[in-house]
Amino acid sequence: MAFCKHCGNQLPDDAAFCSNCGTSVDNAQQTGQQNDQQNAQQADQQPVQQNTQQAPQQPVQPEVMNSDGTVLPSDKGLAWLAYIPWAPVFLVPLFVRKTSEYCKFHVKQGATLWAVGVAYEIVKSILLAIINAIFPGRYGFYVYHHSVVYNIFNFIFWAGSVFLLVLAIIGIVYAATGKKKELPLISKIPWIGMLLDKIYAAINK
Repeated sequence: MAFCKHCGNQLPDDAAFCSNCGTSVDNAQQTGQQNDQQNAQQADQQPVQQNTQQAPQQPVQPEVMNSDGTVLPSDKGLAWLAYIPWAPVFLVPLFVRKTSEYCKFHVKQGATLWAVGVAYEIVKSILLAIINAIFPGRYGFYVYHHSVVYNIFNFIFWAGSVFLLVLAIIGIVYAATGKKKELPLISKIPWIGMLLDKIYAAINK
């Protein structure tokens, strides 16, 4: 028993035409075969089209990070300069890597440390001069000897200078090893960082 390929009507085995729609049985079969071939071709082409679709673009990594999340070597190689004491070397990473958030973080800390160090040395010099005037020393064998009080305060101020130097060394280690950590005490002083934010905004326009 056969069926019409066009309308699905049941046909006798010896029928030449469909009694329902009048379609030739041979044409209907040929049409059905063509439809089957077209459906097979479409099924074969569909996976190919899906595979040839453009792959989604990978998100661009931030400038200061490698694909594995580590800091770029160029940033580490410049950020530690921000902690060089006794000179405003923090200006180097400030302008060379002005778009790097990693360098910006360490520049703000290094500039704050440098400003604190300069202010500390000025205050130390003034206070020691006052102490020396109040408690003058004396000459012995053509060598000036400071008073005991002066030497005590001088030692205290010397210990403070050593503390600032230790902070600078810690900052250098942090910056050179890719660590974004705040320095003790220095991070509590916001004024230099606020000023640098304005400078960064100006040079990044």
